[in-house]
Amino acid sequence: MFGPVSEGMRLFHGKSSVAVVGYSENPARIVGKVTEFLIEEGNRVTGINPTINGTTVAKIPVKATLADLDAPVDIIQVFRNADHLPALADEILALKWRPKMVWCQQGVFDFLFQERLEHEGIQVVMDACPYALRSYL
Repeated sequence: MFGPVSEGMRLFHGKSSVAVVGYSENPARIVGKVTEFLIEEGNRVTGINPTINGTTVAKIPVKATLADLDAPVDIIQVFRNADHLPALADEILALKWRPKMVWCQQGVFDFLFQERLEHEGIQVVMDACPYALRSYL
């Protein structure tokens, strides 16, 4: 794991707002289990997925991009392959607001992505699953 995991888990346990990049309409995917956990912890979750934009899946509203969010979020939870991270960094840094943290799911990491965001004051956790770490605190 890379980054401030304990701070991230405090945010997840603290009723934060979360944008889930790579949200899926398929509840069998791990993103569904993690999103369910985030909601159980009291977080407000919005899915980000351009192919299902404008829908509500499992009571989660879905937007096409981070720029389409109605309000800033505390955490951006990433369920995309690492090869998508450079473009995601561009998207995040183009926002008029900054998340407190970007959390990349287990198996997702890119050190240049982390460096770019941390240089702008955004904490980054990579290669970690908040659901697997739910008893961390």
